[in-house]
Amino acid sequence: MNHHRFTSLLMASISLIIGLSLVSAQSTPPPATPEPVDLTCDLAELRQKQAELAALLTTFEADAESQTGVALDNLFKVGQEYQQLALDCGYIPADIAERPIGTDVERILNTLDRVYGDPINGQLLYNNELACAGCHEAGGGTVAPHTEGTYSRILDVRLTDPLFADYSPEQYIIESIVNPNGYIVPNYNPAMPTYYGDTLNLQQLADLIVYLESQDGPSPE
Repeated sequence: MNHHRFTSLLMASISLIIGLSLVSAQSTPPPATPEPVDLTCDLAELRQKQAELAALLTTFEADAESQTGVALDNLFKVGQEYQQLALDCGYIPADIAERPIGTDVERILNTLDRVYGDPINGQLLYNNELACAGCHEAGGGTVAPHTEGTYSRILDVRLTDPLFADYSPEQYIIESIVNPNGYIVPNYNPAMPTYYGDTLNLQQLADLIVYLESQDGPSPE
C-alpha cells in the first residue's frame, strides 16, 4: 500500500471515529435535574446528622495510606448512611422502582404513584416467585385468609375496624406486607414472612397491590 493511500485510509478512519463519537454524545441524554423536594425532616436535624456523618470521614486520608480496607469500608458505610438520610428526608431517587421498599409505610405510600402496577405480573409473583398462594390458596382459611375476596374484605371488614379508620386500602395492604405482625387477623397465627421490606422493590409491590385489588368477589371467609 502506498503512503498516500495509507494516509487517506487513516484520515477516513479517524473521521469515522470522531463522527460516531459525536453521534453517541448527542444521543446520550443530559443528566436529569433532581426534582424539588418537600423536606420531610427537620432542617436543623438534617444539618446535624450530615455534620456527624462528615466527621466520620475525617480520618479517611490517613486510613487510606495505611489501612486501605478500613478506609474503604468506612467510606462505603458512610455513603449508605448518607443515602438513607436523604431518603428519610423526602428524596426520591430516579431508580426508586428497583430499590427495596423498606418498612416505612408512609414513605412507600408517597412514592407509589411513581410506578404503574401490572396485575398479571402481580399474579405471577403471588403464585410463583413469592409463593403467597401456598398459604392463601392451598391453606386458605386455615393458615391464612383466602386470596379470593381479599379486596372486598379490606373494604367491608378491615377498614370498618376503628383501628384502621384513616387507612386507605393501599395502606392496609402495604402494612400487611412489610409489617405483617402489626395486626394479626382474628383466628389466625402470625405466619406471614417479615422480610419483604428487604426483598421487594417498589414495582413488585405495586404489581401485588393491583393484583390483590382485583380480588373483589365474594369472600370465602
